[in-house]
Amino acid sequence: MRLPRSTTAAFLAIAVAVPALTPAIAAAPSIDQGGATATEPARIGAVVETDVVSVYQTGPITASVRDATLAAAAAAGAQASIGRGFTAPMWQLRRGATSIQMASAVGYAFPMAVTALPVETIRAVMGREVAAPVAQGQVVMGATTAALRGAQVGDVIDIGMRGGVTISFTIGRIGSEEEVGGTEIVMSLEQAALLGGTIDTRVVIFGFFDRAVLDGQLAAYGLSSNSKVRIRRSWDAPDPDNTLGMAATKTILGEFDMNYAGVSTYGWTAVGAAWRNAYLPASRETFPTGIRAYCNVQVRADLAAALQEVATTYPSLVAASANQYFTGIDVANTNNAGGCAVPGQARLSRITQALGSVSRHSWGQPLDTSTVANCQGCTPKMDCRIVRIFRKHGFAWGGNFLTPDGMHFEWVGEPRNTLQYPSKYCANLPGGALADTGEPPPDSRSIMFADDGLTAE
Repeated sequence: MRLPRSTTAAFLAIAVAVPALTPAIAAAPSIDQGGATATEPARIGAVVETDVVSVYQTGPITASVRDATLAAAAAAGAQASIGRGFTAPMWQLRRGATSIQMASAVGYAFPMAVTALPVETIRAVMGREVAAPVAQGQVVMGATTAALRGAQVGDVIDIGMRGGVTISFTIGRIGSEEEVGGTEIVMSLEQAALLGGTIDTRVVIFGFFDRAVLDGQLAAYGLSSNSKVRIRRSWDAPDPDNTLGMAATKTILGEFDMNYAGVSTYGWTAVGAAWRNAYLPASRETFPTGIRAYCNVQVRADLAAALQEVATTYPSLVAASANQYFTGIDVANTNNAGGCAVPGQARLSRITQALGSVSRHSWGQPLDTSTVANCQGCTPKMDCRIVRIFRKHGFAWGGNFLTPDGMHFEWVGEPRNTLQYPSKYCANLPGGALADTGEPPPDSRSIMFADDGLTAE
């Protein structure tokens, strides 16, 4: 993403608690989906032991890619179905007549990542205990996002739609991240259609099949070599450039509500003042190298450390002002066209007026630098030594995104410089010590659907 010239500044501090609830908003006309009312503690069951593959593109999946994927799965003896991922605007979480969480003003809502699949696919991929409430018209909420807002089974989420209509869903289960694949809300395709979520975004392949045979069929149908297609497998090794899902992002970088009623033609809109005041600085801050950026306060220390190491170790890779072919950090360009966030603004890439994908820049989470030499969609030209330093300090790099984005360094909060993964550009070098997290890295199942509702640009 190239931010407007008025954008840029950054910093960091300690995580702040979720802001206090705001006064009630007048109720809108509603459609109630699911009638459970009693509450109970979260029940998290076993993960289904089946291989899962997600085939997707940037934005909607094209008919040709969809059909080729379905044919490849059939030829390999696997099952496959269509899925959809988007955000939906939740303006209230309530327990009976009590509001547990509410947006800060009329027209505002919290963007919630939604993964929609056929019920039979949910049953096969996520398990019977996840599929059962969805089959009854309820939804399943991921454990991370439930903990963030204090949600329980039996609570109701109110999703606001264009025209003032509210569609309400009962939470039928709190699912573990391994069950729900890192998303916030799981629902059926029929429920998604009620919200206007009718655009197909992926094909999910699942069941018991020979992995090599499936890979061969995906290649035979031209999917493995298609640069506009990404194939994620549940058995993939950890990718250093995987990014945080929305639930994880909110837990660390705070959850904002945004003004859905005021979304501009280009998708920009205001974020709630409580989050903005807690997580964004009052003005741009100056970092090592001279970059001035406006970023989430949680990112400041790691960003400063990464830029300082680049400047100290490879001073020739930093230029106050450089030509467009420079492969290092162009400070003037970063300060004019890059940075982290537009102050107090979020961006929604819309499917409809209310649905879409929220840019990660809305959180002030990534830094864009040297935007001309590393334009989005172009072959990345960023020097790999810079990439590996940023990974060391807790950033994923956009050069290996499905749409290459070599300018983009996105904070993930953990070192990524030791992960040995066959990245297309700037793979990590062998020999680095593994990060000591105290527990093994998550497998790919727990992040299978974590990108739903998010976009990098």
